[in-house]
Amino acid sequence: MVKNNKEERMERILTGIVKTYIETAMPVASKALVCKYRLKVSPATVRNIMSELEELGYLKNLHTSSGRIPTDKGYRYYVNMIMDQEQLSPSEKKKILMHIINVQWDEVDSLFMNALQVVTKYTNQPSLLIYHRVRNVYVEKIDLVYINKFKVLFIIIADNGDVLHLLIEDEHMSSMDELSSFLKFANRELQGQSLFEIKNHIKRKLISLDDSFYRLFSSLFNLIINSLEKMDEKVFMYFGANRIIQYPEFRDIDVLERVMKLLEEGSALTKIMEGDVTGSDINIHIGEESAFMDIKNCCVVTSKYKVKNRTLGTIGILGPTRIPYARSISVVKYVSDVLTQALDSAIF
Repeated sequence: MVKNNKEERMERILTGIVKTYIETAMPVASKALVCKYRLKVSPATVRNIMSELEELGYLKNLHTSSGRIPTDKGYRYYVNMIMDQEQLSPSEKKKILMHIINVQWDEVDSLFMNALQVVTKYTNQPSLLIYHRVRNVYVEKIDLVYINKFKVLFIIIADNGDVLHLLIEDEHMSSMDELSSFLKFANRELQGQSLFEIKNHIKRKLISLDDSFYRLFSSLFNLIINSLEKMDEKVFMYFGANRIIQYPEFRDIDVLERVMKLLEEGSALTKIMEGDVTGSDINIHIGEESAFMDIKNCCVVTSKYKVKNRTLGTIGILGPTRIPYARSISVVKYVSDVLTQALDSAIF
């Protein structure tokens, strides 16, 4: 759609106010806007346009004599309609790739923590991640470690790189030969099965076993089922909470406590990020747009990461509504892509 001169001026002024407020966290006055962006109109004309933008809900005036700041609606219009995409430099991409892919990690939690650290480093915001430890994850291999005649450690390696350790304790633990037979049987039956459905599969299989196999395997399988049922299906992780303190929006002690509570409890952020699992590749929640987050001036940006074309979870950031959107989106999206690459290429 072709914009007329007035609409172009309004967009240019809104863009200037958003960018300036992101940089300074100070209300933006008309005179400063004219000087900074060399607008070919007078400060009086800019003030009139700012008043119109305020009436339309894109700006707000904190005090009668002060300049304007963007509203949630103003940020949303900027992100959806005006903002240019920002590309990370080849050097930054290489450093991110090296940090995530080339750092030794033996379990998926370590990989996720590497990714969170990178997101925080390159956005200067607290980073967030959720994943389903059980749902949508499939058995790659099962192994066991004999500890003593009462304890065996079962190791389930999932196709997403997750490694589940199940300590099985039984006064009547099977012999080494029986455990070896059980391991072969378990791998044959459970390889490729969803961890979320594995309990039902085991129960169905137990019913069909002959008496000798049932006696040997039923207690071990039941112990595995009990261990899986105790596992937390969803995992919420975050890193860099101390970055919140740098923003004037969060220096009020009450606001700071509420933001820290968001991170520590994780329930509201988990709901937001879980919803994004079925959303777009990039999802942006600005201020009071989210029903789960009742704190003004907060923004959440997330991107999905996958394993073998299945969405495993989301990674993102929590920051003020005046985050540098183009930069933040670029970092979060690239890290999610690298995370997908790492999970897909992992060899276990």
